[in-house]
Amino acid sequence: MDAIQFFSFLRQFNADTVLIGAAVWGLNLLLRKTLLKKAPEKAMTFLPFALGALLCAAYAAATGGFAGQSVGEGLAQAAAQGITCGSLATVIRVVGEQFFRGKAEDTKTACAKALLEEYRALTDEEARALAEAAETDEERTRALLREYAGEAEPLLYPLLVRTLRIV
Repeated sequence: MDAIQFFSFLRQFNADTVLIGAAVWGLNLLLRKTLLKKAPEKAMTFLPFALGALLCAAYAAATGGFAGQSVGEGLAQAAAQGITCGSLATVIRVVGEQFFRGKAEDTKTACAKALLEEYRALTDEEARALAEAAETDEERTRALLREYAGEAEPLLYPLLVRTLRIV
């Protein structure tokens, strides 16, 4: 993915989603390097998604985005948009790493590797097979996730699918 493709990719989102996703990426980077340096690595996989949900909820509360909704509906909406922002932050991280490392790798493969890096270091072939399965075959994707990440499969499946869907 070159710079033009990346900016074309960003055009599919609303401005608030892009800004919150960029903020999530920055906060994630800052927290990983400072306060959460010694946090369990497996938990760090979920950090961008949790930050995305928190920032989306704060944004909606500040702008009146929950008006006319029950608390449950508002939180569900914030969680859904938070997963999208966390996915965008993950993609920004992967694309940034590709640019700075000079490593030309398929973005979907790189995203699959990034999401599972704390569970198991995937080979290019394993990550590519996982990314391809996620596009067409839920059962195979879940089986591969169970093999690679064990009990975290139910948590990782929706994050992986959503992230790969936006790439």
